[in-house]
Amino acid sequence: MVEKDLATLTISEVAPKIRDGEVSPVALTELYLERIERLNPLLSAYLTPTPESALEEAAAAEKEIRSGGYRGPLHGIPVSIKDNFATRGVRTTAGAKALSDWVPDFDATVVTRLREAGAISLGKTNMHEWAKGSHGVNPFYGTPCNPWDRDRIPGGSSSGSAVAVAAGMCMATVGTDAAGSVRNPASMCGIVGLKPTYGRVSVHGGVPGTGGYSTNHFGPLTRSVADCAAMMQVIAGHDPQDPLSSREPVPDYAASLGSSVEGMRAGIVKGYFERFASKEVMQALSDALELLRSLGMAVEEVTVPHMDLVPAVQLCASRVESTADAEYYLRNHARDYSPSMLSTQIQALTVSGGMYNQSQRIRRLICDGFDEALDRVDVILSPTSPVPALSIDESMGGSVMVDGRKQPLQGPDGNFLTLCTIPHNVSGLPSLSINCGFSASGLPIGMQIAAGAFREDTVLKVAHAYEQASPWTGKAPPLP
Repeated sequence: MVEKDLATLTISEVAPKIRDGEVSPVALTELYLERIERLNPLLSAYLTPTPESALEEAAAAEKEIRSGGYRGPLHGIPVSIKDNFATRGVRTTAGAKALSDWVPDFDATVVTRLREAGAISLGKTNMHEWAKGSHGVNPFYGTPCNPWDRDRIPGGSSSGSAVAVAAGMCMATVGTDAAGSVRNPASMCGIVGLKPTYGRVSVHGGVPGTGGYSTNHFGPLTRSVADCAAMMQVIAGHDPQDPLSSREPVPDYAASLGSSVEGMRAGIVKGYFERFASKEVMQALSDALELLRSLGMAVEEVTVPHMDLVPAVQLCASRVESTADAEYYLRNHARDYSPSMLSTQIQALTVSGGMYNQSQRIRRLICDGFDEALDRVDVILSPTSPVPALSIDESMGGSVMVDGRKQPLQGPDGNFLTLCTIPHNVSGLPSLSINCGFSASGLPIGMQIAAGAFREDTVLKVAHAYEQASPWTGKAPPLP
């Protein structure tokens, strides 16, 4: 195996070779570390690479595998960790100045499970400040660059995580998603990103203040759907340290991959997503629907009442809940916030208890609407991001032009770049982003696939069928 293969290498391709002794975990880790050293100055994907411990973990994995102790598909696989997962002995900043020197003495449950599966941690990836943003621009630690165009944003808040996967600086990673922070950067960087059902993956060990209690999810970002299934198999399941994690049994996610989708039904919610998405994005989605029809799926319109209230519900729930966790830092380290982030936090403090309660009542109606729609169809399809990746300069302005109209990036509906992803944070339903085409300027466009609660297997099945038939599968960014 040579270095040039890394840009498109997947876990499902290399894991059998590691198991059979054809590929050395040490050699593979060395190749990724060399790639990080060469590309990170250009892309700023990693905040804290951990080459010494990575090589130690790789050597231990290689020894164990050679002695017959192969643990499974992630054994010896180099991965990265978003910087708002507590990681024992490694600086964990959450992209915030106030946490610049914090070194946890414990691991988040997701990190523990990856270690137990034998994965090799290459380090901590860059992210949006406090995980509260969709563009990934960070005033304290630098801004990760989109590998498809380094003048463009990678999306956020799991910005460095998506860049690392897309640019071949790790084989997979984990991110957090309270408003689209896994799916948004997956869409803009042309990879796969899954937000599981609320409670499917433990959130123990996430940095407090980086996600609302009722909207936050942890999930994988990978180069393929099969890799996403392999990651989910390891990180999913009940955790006694997270009282909100579900006891719902975890299925074999790989089992449904490759089976026919003929006869399955896909729903399109009218009246919401097309209000925000550009014509270019909607055309890519339309083309993807035609491909799914050619595979035997039926496509029909479905109705979810009160979709127009999703942004208000999301703002009330997620911002209020995460700001409650940040009270200590707001009181004692206010000057360690960027001005825009401090303003956002202060605004959340003005939301009354009555307003929060009312948002939860409306939320219940929205969730019921999704459940009723998913009684008729197997999946709901939509754009992931309303537009392809903006330029870094555009993302720092107040507005952007979309099909000739001026669109505020922060308006009455909240954050423009998350308007397509937040419905599934409000509903808590599983939702995956997969690349479904490219813009005229060569930037990836994402399609979002959602299903009923704890039906990640259905989401992965449809995504895999699309991936196998798609002309976009396997395309990698033009890196130097």
